[in-house]
Amino acid sequence: MSPNDAPPADDSPSDERSSLSRRQLLGLVGGAGAGAVGGIGWFRPTWLPDPITDWLTTVYPDPSSNYVWQPPVSDEHADAAVANLESVVERAEELRSQVDLDSVDEDMRFHLRGSPAGGHLESAKEERNARHRLRSATTGLQYAGETVGYATIALGDDDPEFLVERGRELEQEIDDLAASVSEYRVSDPGRDLAFLYSIERLLSVTRLTVGWGDSDGGESMNYSAHDFAGEWGSQLQAQQRLRTARYHREQYRANLGADTIPYRDRLADAIDAFWTRIDEYPRRSEVRTTIEEERDLDQSTPYGAARWELFTLCFDNDARYVGEYERGLTAKQFVDTARALLARRAHDFALDALDVDPGDTDYDSGRSFRAKRRAMRNFRATRDEYDSPIAGIVASEAASRIRAGDVSLEMGDGPAWKERVESAVYYLVGAGMMRELGNVVEPVVNRDAT
Repeated sequence: MSPNDAPPADDSPSDERSSLSRRQLLGLVGGAGAGAVGGIGWFRPTWLPDPITDWLTTVYPDPSSNYVWQPPVSDEHADAAVANLESVVERAEELRSQVDLDSVDEDMRFHLRGSPAGGHLESAKEERNARHRLRSATTGLQYAGETVGYATIALGDDDPEFLVERGRELEQEIDDLAASVSEYRVSDPGRDLAFLYSIERLLSVTRLTVGWGDSDGGESMNYSAHDFAGEWGSQLQAQQRLRTARYHREQYRANLGADTIPYRDRLADAIDAFWTRIDEYPRRSEVRTTIEEERDLDQSTPYGAARWELFTLCFDNDARYVGEYERGLTAKQFVDTARALLARRAHDFALDALDVDPGDTDYDSGRSFRAKRRAMRNFRATRDEYDSPIAGIVASEAASRIRAGDVSLEMGDGPAWKERVESAVYYLVGAGMMRELGNVVEPVVNRDAT
């Protein structure tokens, strides 16, 4: 218990009342978790035993998993994806039934013996939620497609030129779909930009996973069984992602009213403004050098652990690299760059709020609890103020940081103080990002902003 958390002297309870309160608290903890969290309001967290406070920190409410907006998925669309997976599984089973497993090597037998969809078809059929069915079916297509690919090789029917040509067709479909929304017309920016981001995120992932479209193909092409099977699965999964992207495009178009305006320039200007601000911060390599040179910091102290964790979370290199897979995807670039700026702005706030000094040798469990409580207060207030789908998408990184703090606390492999300070870093980075959310979202969501 730190001096700052002690009750005022004139209100100090007697030893008997203190013991009673502790017994009552332990009884409370032994009951429902929600009751324990509610009861914490009566106690200063640093007054409680560390194991209790650690537990209370993890059960204190996180940002809800459904906070981050996602475009709706109909039962019909999900069921079509499940039916598609089922047909691929049937094809995989038909082909592998023709393979003499004794004639193939051990690695090939391993890939041909298991469930073609890795259990995802069964999960998709049992799942009631349409979005979850779609996710399971899309994931299962990779596994089932790989089984088709391995069986095709085992039967001697592999044709790399077929995959190369299909890869090219998929890449053209991606480009065409991206071009079809490239004006970024909106009537309700907060809603419509979220649909556009969701479409472009699917396109970027699809570009990343289809790898043979730029190959020359032909018999001289050097590939392994693993390469061939993996590409077959990736292409089937890409086809499903494109179907879903087109489905969301139709939702986006159906929502547009008569009064629409093009937002491409507005998004480009916002991205440029974000980069102007990001460039005011040091680059990741510069921050690393500063930390390494500052008192030879390592992670053996709370201060050093905090500095390194903040470096990892707040100064990524990814935002500075716009790869070919993001070509022409301006809505996605807007979200990614906004998140990068928010992370950098959260650095100094989190370091200050951690209140950790170079000479510290411990980090009290109550400080981690207070960090999460502060993060959640900030999260709720900001969520209520900027309640739009695109704001939720931009804020999803902050929500993930807050939730990740629990994982750090529960699964840490170092001394207790290290788990606590690192979890507090996650909570406070999330809080710092949320504090600045309006500054990056409001200028774009507000149609009248200049």
